[in-house]
Amino acid sequence: MKTDAPAPAKSPGTLDIVARNVLWNRLISVCEEQANALMRAAFGAIVREAGDLSAGVFSASGEMLAQAVTGTPGHVNTMAASVRAMLAIQPAHTLSPGDALVTNDPWLGAGHVFDFVVVTPVFLDKTIVAYLASTSHIVDVGGLGWSAEARSIFEEGVTIPVMHLRRGKQLNEDMLRIVETNSRVAREARGDILSLLTCNDTGAARLLELMAEYRLHDLTEITQFIFERSIQGTEAMLQQVPNGVYKNTLSLDGYDEPIHLQAEMVVRDKRIDVDLAGSSTRVNRGINCPLNYTAAYAAFGIRALLTPDVPNNEASLRAIGITAPAGLVVSAERPAPVSARHVIGQALPDLMLGCLEQALPGKVLAESSGALWTLSLSGAGTTDFTSLNVVLGGMGARPGSDGLSTTAFPSGVGAVPVEAAEVAAPLIYHAKEFVADSGGAGEYRGGLSQRLEVGSSLNEDMSLSAAAFERLTTGPSGREGGQAGATGDVQISDGTRITDKGMYRIPAGETLILRTPGGGGFGKPGRRDRSAVVKDLSYGLISNEAAQGIYQLNDDHSED
Repeated sequence: MKTDAPAPAKSPGTLDIVARNVLWNRLISVCEEQANALMRAAFGAIVREAGDLSAGVFSASGEMLAQAVTGTPGHVNTMAASVRAMLAIQPAHTLSPGDALVTNDPWLGAGHVFDFVVVTPVFLDKTIVAYLASTSHIVDVGGLGWSAEARSIFEEGVTIPVMHLRRGKQLNEDMLRIVETNSRVAREARGDILSLLTCNDTGAARLLELMAEYRLHDLTEITQFIFERSIQGTEAMLQQVPNGVYKNTLSLDGYDEPIHLQAEMVVRDKRIDVDLAGSSTRVNRGINCPLNYTAAYAAFGIRALLTPDVPNNEASLRAIGITAPAGLVVSAERPAPVSARHVIGQALPDLMLGCLEQALPGKVLAESSGALWTLSLSGAGTTDFTSLNVVLGGMGARPGSDGLSTTAFPSGVGAVPVEAAEVAAPLIYHAKEFVADSGGAGEYRGGLSQRLEVGSSLNEDMSLSAAAFERLTTGPSGREGGQAGATGDVQISDGTRITDKGMYRIPAGETLILRTPGGGGFGKPGRRDRSAVVKDLSYGLISNEAAQGIYQLNDDHSED
């Protein structure tokens, strides 16, 4: 018999173990629907097509309970801290139903001014029971645009301090006009900020429906359950790492000179603490990394290896501490330029894995291509446009399997499809293909990189920002005898080589040709299964020279 009478609210402790686990998974599904709503509503192709975003549900205290699978570690792990930071500036007692907060402050949000964070309180019976938060990349917010040429944050675009994006039902049009006035793509910038608001509203509605279904008046009980289980799972996995001190270094191309990253990892009593002292000091170009973004990717590298089955939340991150003295390239302070901070940040998982390889020899994947190659092209002729895409390199080989080809590890985003990129801007993609022999040779081969060639469909000059092109001098290292992956290479068809992270003009009629780095190999090449070598050769993933010279495949094994 149907009744409209409300069901009594559940009291603490009334959910059984099965219901708690189901509810936990349902919270993750809320985040996933939130992220999908963002991808549907976003104007920018980098969000809509590539998934450069994050979404999550937070407790009434601002602690991350669940995150969407869709998204990037740099977004979601910085957001885990940014919600509390924003609430410290705009406390809960000042918020009302319908309100939403926003900021793109790199030191409170996701590390540079292009990423906006929107936080929406969820009210039930006039009480905040949760927050929905989301982050995505806005293509242009003024200044020099997406470039490493800035000498301070003030040149990189407009910074929005923590403020209301919406009060009740009223949008903050003053703030939106500031962004629109500073952006070269005003309509797209406005639309992408509002898409964050829409996705949070979608998540809030689904969360309230879920709470009604389970007759919950708050999330206290499920929060405690999630955190207890996450801590147990994390500590159980960390126990498998021998206590000790492990050190590793990593070198990057940098801008004017190489960048040195250094880590000292201390594993003790179910906890890992990492000190990045000894890394290069901050530089006078926009590749510096705020510590919040550094911590996000360093923690991800550790968790990706040790606790991949423990969902990401506040509690699962507690056992990992990342520190660095102020003023380093990994701990840059305001007003350091930080536009291309992911060049440093996305190298940190490999730095962490190099430490863990000493503790767990033979169990750690080889180095990957690292920094996501952001392809930033804009009009330099009569046509004004801004196009942002990503070009993916190879992932390092894993113990027991080849590395994934053209995979954005550790970022996790995809590329904007050629068809979508050509519709959004006057570009023509002439080639997009695997690069044979680019994956490091080994018992398990590194993931292949790709070659991409793009030009103007209008036969006009274009401008290129080379800010994110990394590993042009040294390829990702292999492990356990595996060979290094191929270095990256960037050039213009007129013969001009891209050797730094500056700005370049692509003349009309010429094309830009990119070849991303490949992943490192794992294990000695001579141990690779002969049938795997034959298959790689038949698919064109390796050359005859590599098959015979590196893998020692004899002529009588060259056919199936």
